[in-house]
Amino acid sequence: MVHLTKVGLVLNKFFVKQLSEKEREVYQYQCSFHQWSETGQELRAIARILYDIKVVGAIFQNTIITREEIDEEKLSTENWTLQLINKITLNPDNLNQRKALEKIERNNLYKQLKKHKHSAIQKTNEGIIWWITGQEGTAKYGEGWEVHRGKKIDVDIAADGRLFLEIDSHHRFYTPWTLQQWLEKYPDAPFKYMRNTYKIEGKYLSWILKDITDENPETMMIENTQTSLAQYHRERGATEKEIKNSQLILVKKANGFNNQLIPHLSSRVSPSLTMEMLAHVAENTDFEEKKEVQEVFQLIKKSFQQRIDESTFIANEIATKIYQVDDKNYKCEAIKVTGFKLPEAEILAKKGKVNKVSQVRQKGCAKVGELKLGCLNLYNDAHQYPAEVEKCLLDIARSSDVEINYQSYRNAQDFPHHDLERKMFWQKWADEGIKTVLVVLKERLGNTKKIEIRKSAFSAGIATQFIIAKPKANAYKATNVVLGLLCKAQWQTVHLKPSNYAQTADLIIGFDTGTNRQLYYGTPAYAILADGQSLGWELPDVQRGEAISGKVVWQIISNLVLKFYHKCDRYPHRILIMRDGLVQKEEFSLTIEELKQQQIALDILSVRKSGTGRMGCFNPQSDKYYDAPSGTVFFMNNSKSFSIVTHQPVNKNIGSVKPLKVIHEYGDAPLNILALQTYHLAQLNPASGYSASRLPWVLHLADKSSKEMQRMGSVSVLQNVDREKLISV
Repeated sequence: MVHLTKVGLVLNKFFVKQLSEKEREVYQYQCSFHQWSETGQELRAIARILYDIKVVGAIFQNTIITREEIDEEKLSTENWTLQLINKITLNPDNLNQRKALEKIERNNLYKQLKKHKHSAIQKTNEGIIWWITGQEGTAKYGEGWEVHRGKKIDVDIAADGRLFLEIDSHHRFYTPWTLQQWLEKYPDAPFKYMRNTYKIEGKYLSWILKDITDENPETMMIENTQTSLAQYHRERGATEKEIKNSQLILVKKANGFNNQLIPHLSSRVSPSLTMEMLAHVAENTDFEEKKEVQEVFQLIKKSFQQRIDESTFIANEIATKIYQVDDKNYKCEAIKVTGFKLPEAEILAKKGKVNKVSQVRQKGCAKVGELKLGCLNLYNDAHQYPAEVEKCLLDIARSSDVEINYQSYRNAQDFPHHDLERKMFWQKWADEGIKTVLVVLKERLGNTKKIEIRKSAFSAGIATQFIIAKPKANAYKATNVVLGLLCKAQWQTVHLKPSNYAQTADLIIGFDTGTNRQLYYGTPAYAILADGQSLGWELPDVQRGEAISGKVVWQIISNLVLKFYHKCDRYPHRILIMRDGLVQKEEFSLTIEELKQQQIALDILSVRKSGTGRMGCFNPQSDKYYDAPSGTVFFMNNSKSFSIVTHQPVNKNIGSVKPLKVIHEYGDAPLNILALQTYHLAQLNPASGYSASRLPWVLHLADKSSKEMQRMGSVSVLQNVDREKLISV
C-alpha cells in the first residue's frame, strides 16, 4: 500500500445542524407539456417552470420537488401542467437524493440571503456569492480599477444528514473604464475578455479580443451590408465622441465555438479586469498607485487564518439568523479532519534525479527527439538565435550527449506577406527536414497575426515556438523557451519514476472540455505512460462545436491503446482517464464495455478546478492555521472523491492555492493510488523549467490544446503535424 503520513487538517466548512426527517420531506410533481417539439430540452424546460412558479425546489429524476406544497393556481398554464404524485422523505445516504436535498437547501439559503439589506446575492455553478454593496463593499480602488469583496457560500450535506456551510472570501475585479481608456493609459496590458458597455435585447454581450487594428470605423463596411461600422454603432446609441475616440478592434463571441472575427469599437467595450492587468499597472505607474495595487495582491492572498476567522463570523451569523440554531452549547467552528501527505514524485533526467526541469541543462534530457531545428528571425536580419537561448540549447544538447543541427535560418526579408507564398515558404523549409522552428519577434504580435503564422507553419507539419526579442532573454526566460521548443520537437525532457503498485494505471489519457462542459469535436486527448513518456495526442477530424458521442470517444481511446501496444508490445493492464469537469454518463459507456471485453481495467476521474474548499494545517508554535502544502490530500470515501493540493503559487503576491476536487466516477482502483498518481502527474511539467502545474500533466496539455484549437478555428490545419509533437506547450 501507499505510505501516507497523517496530518491534521482544518477545512473552511462549518457544521450548522442535523436535518430532521421533516426537513427532508418534499412534495414531488410530474410535469406534463401540452405541446412539445424540442427533443432533448426537457430538463431546461422543467427548470424554466421551477423558475416561473417562484418556489424553493429542485429538479429530481425529471420531476420537480419542493419543500412546501405548490398553490393550486400555480399548477397549470396554457403550456404545461404540474401534478402532485408523491410526498417523499429524501435519504441523504443515497447520493442522488442527497444532491437534490443540497439543491433545495441552497435555493432556500439564496432566498433568505436576498432579504438581507446592503448586499447583493448572486447564484453561480459553485454556490452563492454574497456581495457587500456600496462603499463598504469596495475593498480597494485606484485609477480605472476597483476590487469588490464578498463571501462565496455553498451547502454540503453529509450522508448522515448533517448540514454544513462551506464559506470563503471572494473578490471581484471591476473597471469603470472602456478598452479605449485602457489603451490610452496602458496600451500593452494583457487584455482578453470584453463586455459591451450597452445592452442588446436586455443583455451585455461578452467577447474575446483577437486584434487591435489601424482601420477606420467610418470606412470599414460590415460584411454583407452597405453600413459602416461607425454608422452601425450610431444607430445603436453611440455618441460621436465614442466613435471618434475609438480604435477598430476584432473580437469573437466568448461563448460557443464560432471563430468568426467581428469588428467592434474600443470605446464600446469594457475589459474584464484581471490580476495580470493589475500586475501590469503596478509595473507601469507611479509609486502611490503601485503601492495600492500591491496591497490588492496581499488582500487577495489572505492567510488561511484570516479566511477562517472571517468565514467563522459569517457562518455564525447564518446559523443563528437564518437557520435559527438556538442551542446554547452550539459553537460555530471550522471542522477538523484527518488528511494525509503524499510522497513526492521522483523526476528523472538522462543523468539522474532533478528537483526542477531546468536542471536538464546539466543532466540532459531523458529522451532525444528531432536533431534539426530552424530559426525565423523577424526581429532583425541576423542569422542568429537570441544569445541566451542559443547557450541554453547547446548546454542541453551537450548534456544529452547529442549534436544538433540548429543553424537553419530565415529572416524578415525571406518571410512572404501573401498566404500562398507563405505556405510555400514553410513547405520548402520542411522539405529540408525542418519540423520545429523558433520564431523571434520584434514585439508582441496581435493574436490574429500570430495564429496566421502558426497555421501556415502547421500546413507544412512545422511547429513554432515564439519569443519576443525585447526585453533581452535572461536564463529563466531562455530555459522555458528552449524547453517548449524541444517538447515541440518530440524531446522528452524528463520522466517520472513510476510507482510499483499493482493498481497503478500504465496508460493515462486526458480529455479537456468545451465551454458547455461537454466533450466536443476538435478537443484533443493526450496520453502518456506511467513514467510520463508521451504517446502524443489524438483528434477526431470532424466538425467542431458539437458534443462528442460515445462512439467517437472510443475511436480516440482505441487509437491510443494501439499506440501503447506498438510501443510496449502488449495491451495496458489498466487505463486511467482524466476528464476536466463533470463526466457525462453516455460519453464513456461504449469505452467501458469494449475494455471489459479485452479485460483491461479502467478508472475514470473527474478533475475539477473550481467548487472545492480550502485546506489548512495547524502550527502549534504560532497557534495559527496555514495553507496546506503540496501533496496534502483529504479523502471522502463515502462519495469516492478526494481534495488534493497539487502546487504552490510561483509568485507569492499573485493568487492563492486551491485544491483540486477529484471524483472517482468509475473503476475499482483505491483512492490513495489514484491520489498518488494525480499528484505525481501534476508534478510532471516537462515544458516548464521552474514550476509544476496545478492540473495533472495530461489534463494541463489537453486544456492548453483545447484553447489553441479554438483560436485556430479549424482542426484540418493539423493533418500534416506529427501527433507526438506537443504543439501547445
